Amino acid sequence: MNWRRVLQLALVHAGVTITVVPVTSTLNRIMIADMGLSAFFVSVLVALPYLLSPLQVLIGAWADRNPVWGQHRSPWIVLGGLMAAFGSYFTAHTVYWMQAEFIPGVSAAIGAFLVWGVGVNIASVSYLSLVSDLTADQPHWRSRAVSTMWTTMIVFIILTSITLAQLLDPYTEETLYTAFGVVWAAACCFVLVGAAGVEPRATGRLVQHSADNPVLAFRLLAQNPTARRFFVFMLLVLISIYGQDVVLEPFGAEVLGMPVSQTARLTSIWGFGLLITLLLGVPWIRRYGKKPSVNLGALWAAVAFCCVIAAGLLHSVPLFLASVFLVGLGCGLLTIASLSLMLDMTIPQAVGLYMGAWGVANFVGRALGTIASGLLRDTVYAISGSPLAGYVAVFALEAVGMVLAIWVLRSITVEAFHRDAEMRTADLLALAGD
Repeated sequence: MNWRRVLQLALVHAGVTITVVPVTSTLNRIMIADMGLSAFFVSVLVALPYLLSPLQVLIGAWADRNPVWGQHRSPWIVLGGLMAAFGSYFTAHTVYWMQAEFIPGVSAAIGAFLVWGVGVNIASVSYLSLVSDLTADQPHWRSRAVSTMWTTMIVFIILTSITLAQLLDPYTEETLYTAFGVVWAAACCFVLVGAAGVEPRATGRLVQHSADNPVLAFRLLAQNPTARRFFVFMLLVLISIYGQDVVLEPFGAEVLGMPVSQTARLTSIWGFGLLITLLLGVPWIRRYGKKPSVNLGALWAAVAFCCVIAAGLLHSVPLFLASVFLVGLGCGLLTIASLSLMLDMTIPQAVGLYMGAWGVANFVGRALGTIASGLLRDTVYAISGSPLAGYVAVFALEAVGMVLAIWVLRSITVEAFHRDAEMRTADLLALAGD
């Protein structure tokens, strides 16, 4: 591993991630607050691609064993990154088509969201597996790589959010297409430049297990008790983090009366908080450890969600903006610590398989958080007749989820994971040989 490769991987990660920004920070608000669509319907549409996330396990495991053009990861990074960029771009067009002709528009929207989501799945498991591959014999590079990748990602999320806010002032259908087109062009460039020459030629080092058998691959995961607990922990964290994705901007619009150009800046405010703790997170983690850092980040985020609730009750825009910043601070520390812990939760014989499993937890957590928040908001709103009550229920659920994640993590250790993983891998390899 070297700094050139770290920066290229950071560029790929940023390129894939910025395709998410216009969908979950702008398009969702337009569909809910401006078009009057059900929050549950919008949340299902946004979460639809994540339901295919179990493919990450199979793609990661298959790539472990089968190089394409002499490489295990790079071809999948390029394919997934370009799918994410093109799918994200066309989501905006299909939403307006859906407004004009509902049935054809819904069909097109499902297709666009699926292309975007499948692309993010493929690219994510591939570049995270590559990080684990390249740092397998150089553990000191792992935290550097994670920190650099996520710092770069947040910088570009902030820049993307600010750019969207400027391009959408004033907001029209044409300016929305232009804004999505700018993100598409940037994402394609980042992915292609980042993937060029980043991976060495395949050496066969990864060909260690029978991962091309889907049954054995899933059994390898299911029979590892520590892996199961870590999967649940990740689900709780990700549901709690991403549950606000589909409702934060509509909350600002419906409860606090903020315009599109102002709610589009929420992601940059959240991003600045996230960036601060990402920059300071590595030395903090080295001094206090990964698990204590995860616990602190989760507790901080829980308190921040309570502050968002208070902002709604007091109808205070300044408090809301400050609370979003606090959410970013907590989620930043939680992200860098949990990702460092996640990269330790692999074994050399099955890097892609386990990274695929954690990718599944990532996307299933996003899906459940997104759908649950939309459904909860609509249900409480229908019962109470108050938009505020619906949003308060969502943010309260996220705070509770963070506390539950702390409780689950206390029984998880890296040492127990490696012991269980190596034992199960040996057993299943013997079974595959039979």
